[in-house]
Amino acid sequence: MHPERRPSNAAFHMMALEFQIRDWLRPPRRILQEVELRPGMTVLDFGCGPGGFALAAARLVGPTGRVYALDVLPVALATVRRRAARSRLDTIEPAAADQIGGIPDASVDRVLLYDVLHDIPEPGPVLAAIRRVLKPGGRLSVSDHHLPEADIRRRICADDHFHCTGRGPRTIGFAAGPAPAEAP
Repeated sequence: MHPERRPSNAAFHMMALEFQIRDWLRPPRRILQEVELRPGMTVLDFGCGPGGFALAAARLVGPTGRVYALDVLPVALATVRRRAARSRLDTIEPAAADQIGGIPDASVDRVLLYDVLHDIPEPGPVLAAIRRVLKPGGRLSVSDHHLPEADIRRRICADDHFHCTGRGPRTIGFAAGPAPAEAP
């Protein structure tokens, strides 16, 4: 997200209220069923905002799992820390989005990129970092109601960082690398 496009703290809190309503109407846990999270998995929620998906993911991966919650806004990270502490979810690790380099290579089972792709003007470096942290067989799950599906696919699959693995009712799944060649 461009610094000039970052919302103020007041705007963030208004957005967080809107997300609470969204999460009440469409619980993140139900959406995360498409991602097939299991106990013990490691999840990266890139652009976590107030943490609705990060908290739901932490509950699904349980005490043996881990959730990295990354965002560019310090107020978002503070909100996630507060909500995680209140819910006693000590497996969530909030960090600034530019700290993705601190996540070990091939250590993440699932990456969530929800309602943030439209805010990334040059997604190539972010997608390269996401590909680096994904385990072999790991998946990227994308949803962004600000973009048509064709734009999402084009942005994610550019430069052969990822290929589409399928679509659920609310998310699109991707795996690392170019699409496998079809057998003759």
